[in-house]
Amino acid sequence: MIALIFLDLDGTIIGADGTTADCVWEAASRARKAGIRLSACTGRPGLGVAQRISKRLGPTTPHIFQNGAVIAYPDGELLQVIGLKETATRALIKRARDLGLVLELYTPTSLYVERKTAISEAHSKLIGITALVSDLNDIAANEPVIRAQWVIESKHLGEVRNVEAEETQIGVATSPAMADTYFVSVTKAGVSKGSAVRQVTRTLKVDPGQAMAIGDSVGDLSMLEAVGFPVVMGGAPEELKERFPSIVPDVENCGAAVALEQALASGGAGE
Repeated sequence: MIALIFLDLDGTIIGADGTTADCVWEAASRARKAGIRLSACTGRPGLGVAQRISKRLGPTTPHIFQNGAVIAYPDGELLQVIGLKETATRALIKRARDLGLVLELYTPTSLYVERKTAISEAHSKLIGITALVSDLNDIAANEPVIRAQWVIESKHLGEVRNVEAEETQIGVATSPAMADTYFVSVTKAGVSKGSAVRQVTRTLKVDPGQAMAIGDSVGDLSMLEAVGFPVVMGGAPEELKERFPSIVPDVENCGAAVALEQALASGGAGE
């Protein structure tokens, strides 16, 4: 019996064209009618495209954004916000300036960059949020920064993965909608999709053993480990496929819909 399903977005229900296929929405509708609650679990902020998707998945369910740093309802009500220390944010800003690379800063309501580039604008379009141009040190001093993120080509991955900042951790993700682009996310140490999944299950009083999670990347590992029914997409790295035997087709072949149907076959929350 599955009562709650966590769904990664990019590469899981968002494909290369930046949209979610009808097959997923149809299966999601059937799952909700069976009493199964659906929760987005994504590195994206709870704004723009992610907010619209979360509202459609579960209008009364808490969703996980910013790789676990934010848990919120689709209407904007916040359950959890965990931010970076100002000193850590300033260290990341200095390194970004030294490297000449784009660094995004996310607050609860906005996305900031110091300059717009082709890659940063492509990302803004993908997530449906207009990036605001500002001195990032001013943002660090005056607003709560939830997450910093490098948006880079693969050739710069090594340069930013080794950047150290106080009490932080790094996660790496990709999106099929932006080829050869890496999203290197910096959150407070101890924050993860998995920690947020555990918080949501406590809030909803759901046994984690009765929860499913569907993901496609190493960044989803902690989420998959936190539930009783982990499901891996067909496009996932081999290390995930070897660890989690429940594998469905990739995002372009309605894999998430297959997983949702498997949850329905288990009896759903009402059985």
